[in-house]
Amino acid sequence: MRNAQSKLSIALLSIVGLAAGISSPAQANLNDQGVELSEPDSTQRHAMDMAFNISDAFEYAAEKIEPSVVHITVRNTATNERDNRRAGEGLGSGVIVDPRGYILTNNHVIETGRFITVRLADGRELGARLVGTFEETDIAVLKIEAEDIQAAQFGDSEAVRVGQWVLAVGSPFGFEQTVTAGIVSAKGRGSMSPQFAAANGPGSMARLQEFIQTDAAINPGNSGGPLVDLHGNIVGINTAIITRTGQNNGLGFAIPSDIAKAVMEQIIDIGRVERGYLGINMKPLPPFEAHELGIDGGVLIQRIVEDGPAQRAGLRPDDIIVTLGGRSTESVVRLSNAIMLIKPDEPVHIEFLRDGKKMMTSAIVTDRDEEIYVTKPGMHVEELGAKLSPSVLTRYRGRRPVGTLPGFVVVGIEPNSETEDIGFESNDFIYQIDGRTFETAKDIETYIRDVGQYEPIRVQFYRGNKPMFIVLKADSNSDD
Repeated sequence: MRNAQSKLSIALLSIVGLAAGISSPAQANLNDQGVELSEPDSTQRHAMDMAFNISDAFEYAAEKIEPSVVHITVRNTATNERDNRRAGEGLGSGVIVDPRGYILTNNHVIETGRFITVRLADGRELGARLVGTFEETDIAVLKIEAEDIQAAQFGDSEAVRVGQWVLAVGSPFGFEQTVTAGIVSAKGRGSMSPQFAAANGPGSMARLQEFIQTDAAINPGNSGGPLVDLHGNIVGINTAIITRTGQNNGLGFAIPSDIAKAVMEQIIDIGRVERGYLGINMKPLPPFEAHELGIDGGVLIQRIVEDGPAQRAGLRPDDIIVTLGGRSTESVVRLSNAIMLIKPDEPVHIEFLRDGKKMMTSAIVTDRDEEIYVTKPGMHVEELGAKLSPSVLTRYRGRRPVGTLPGFVVVGIEPNSETEDIGFESNDFIYQIDGRTFETAKDIETYIRDVGQYEPIRVQFYRGNKPMFIVLKADSNSDD
């Protein structure tokens, strides 16, 4: 085997030598006109050595990450035994990140079905259990039971630099273990940009996602696979492309690994994501103001929530936050994610500008979901143990709005309440109860109190763009 590899290497070097002007002992190096070419100078040899070094680096990174990359199949129904075809099948990628069998992928990869199958790099095919998801960052965590699996290592996505080489690995169009190479084109891209929302549909503007942009080819099926540096370490989770054709046009996006890792760890450890809350309204600092202040960018505080973490830390309106928790905050998306990554009740260092002077403070962030429950306007419905706020949902067909639907958004849920027990979540949009619509949350409370003690009540709602329903059971006077 070694001799075969040596012969192949010699053959490849000979071919490269002919193309680059290196004479072979067995044959003169000639151009198309039969004229002998000169030996490459030191600059040319150095360039060739660099090219071979980069090629070696690509090979190393690919060999290191490939055993950890998995192919994911999602179905709405079990396998049809009669014709062995699978109905409603969706495809994606994932990466093993823990030797216990935890796999990181995209939420949008697994949200389309109930049955999840994972095929490992060695060909084993296993059922996977969904551990949890966090839609706001498009992250999902799966779990398989398997031995002899290789977990990938995380890199530092904050250390990634524009222009550095990266590899994307996954199953584009179902072609498993495909490796593509490119560079980091930009950092800090957010789904709040109009271009991203136009390409990825309604609802994407509401997500505070942050992306590493790359020109490494990412196509349908790559979603959930890793973006790695030349050490073979994960710096991102591939998640989206901007395209007019449905195929790669050189604009791919990956969730930074520090965000993906933090979300994953919370899902595994406590089953949900606790998001930090600072208590500010903010807007981006205009680029010309950043230039005048001599900074790369920042976020301007518009309003401070009374007695919130920011106010208690001494921040004021018109302060400009430039770093939080060691992360630079050049945009609203960057700052929002920096706050989200801080666990509630933990201190975080904040660097900011006030009247052009650089200052520092420390804030104790609180739980975002709890704060929203306390501060967001709405009426508490005692019968549900939830807080509802009137709202209107815009309905879409594809990316085209087709109408609006009045209803109520769940903006708060009491711990250990019936609403929590039966599975309601914050931001669920209730539009009908027993086929009826209601004008106020008080009307809902009255209806549930009067009818719910005698018969079950069907609550219809949307979670994201999915219509769903939950049945509230009638009250029972039994002491059993």
